[in-house]
Amino acid sequence: MYKSYERNGDLALHDCTRTRIGLIGASFETGNMGVGALAAGAIRCIYTQWPDAEIFILDYAKKASSRSLYLGDEVVEVKLLNIRFSKRLYLSNNIAALISVALILRLIPSRRAREWLSLKNLAFQEIYRSDMFASIAGGDSFSDIYGLRRFLYITMPQILIIVMSKKLILLPQTFGPFRCRLSRIIARFITRNAEAIYTRDCQSIAEIDRLHEGEYSRPKPTFRYDVGFALEPTIPNKISIGGEIDLTSDKLIGFNISGLLYMGGYDRNNMFGLQVDYRDLVRQILDLLIDTKGASVLLIPHVFGNDESSESDVIANNAVYQAYGEKYGCRLGLLQGDYDQGEVKHVIGMCGFFVGSRMHACIAATSQCVPAVAIAYSDKFIGVMEAIGHADVVADARELNMGELLARVSQSYDCRFEVLRQLEQSMPQVTRAALHLFSEPNHDSSGIN
Repeated sequence: MYKSYERNGDLALHDCTRTRIGLIGASFETGNMGVGALAAGAIRCIYTQWPDAEIFILDYAKKASSRSLYLGDEVVEVKLLNIRFSKRLYLSNNIAALISVALILRLIPSRRAREWLSLKNLAFQEIYRSDMFASIAGGDSFSDIYGLRRFLYITMPQILIIVMSKKLILLPQTFGPFRCRLSRIIARFITRNAEAIYTRDCQSIAEIDRLHEGEYSRPKPTFRYDVGFALEPTIPNKISIGGEIDLTSDKLIGFNISGLLYMGGYDRNNMFGLQVDYRDLVRQILDLLIDTKGASVLLIPHVFGNDESSESDVIANNAVYQAYGEKYGCRLGLLQGDYDQGEVKHVIGMCGFFVGSRMHACIAATSQCVPAVAIAYSDKFIGVMEAIGHADVVADARELNMGELLARVSQSYDCRFEVLRQLEQSMPQVTRAALHLFSEPNHDSSGIN
């Protein structure tokens, strides 16, 4: 069965028999492999439930694009429908303008007239003919901890979907905290109107309950594992390493240095309230692992980019390697080149132990049964790791001093074989559960069309 719609003045046909699903809040265009892991993991979960679905990404960009994604032995083409977050309200795909038009269309009583008018705009057209949208908000951005502007940036597409009366599922993510009144109002509106709410930690369930103050006329939030656990590792065509480090060493440790923490947060003034100087912590962790433990350390970025003013891990890891490469010689290496989220996960999986400040880098480790320590700067770390029964891998730099952080890394490294056995027992179930995110009866594919 087909229905017609206008596109660039021509009559096109849309196959109504295929479920059409849009993904919001994650893409492959950011250079952040955590966001890429969320996008790839979410798409894999969607295809597991709806193998014949047509999936596209709705995200901010200057132009539309597409990306080939490997799902096992199959290659799928995922298109990006671009919208804009800009002061130029005259742009036909400006998110603020789209919401305004959607609100106006709701006042038009004739459904046929609403449909006709919506098809005059490509973004409206693509949204209108979709069955469902799944939003993941970058994993941790359904909150105002990064500022109100970032919160509006993340939530406005969700508001658009709700105003257009399309089904919205909130994928497993961290919700809150919400520090200002406007954030709470917006968060309450979205969570009240969503089709389903999944959280990746128990704290988020409590946060949503506080938002609604005992109100029950809304979807009940339920726990699901982070979709990053469903991401498949991919063997890179080539692995480029700076230095003479032995990648086959049984004492190879992966070390992810966060460019965001290295520069002091977005305000460059210890934005997250760490109890230590992060750069000094990095130096002392290297001393501990290489000099004291006799291990070899491979620096692994998880956010890519060459902009010196950005939060790129590449910039931070390069700086550390330049500073200490000569001192440690063949015991210190640096992952170089460009990789996607699956390829970086494969490299992390080559290590026998991992220390990271990017949460999805730590998920990439634990999901492959690599014992890890997460140097945390927000509540999301403890929530996600607690959910898999490994809260003790979190070393919260907001609460622990230098000595306590180093002790946590040291103890975790010494206990790595015991943790390895625990992960080998628990991870298959976690990965399977993460992959079957939509297996609840109320998400049968017949129920969303």
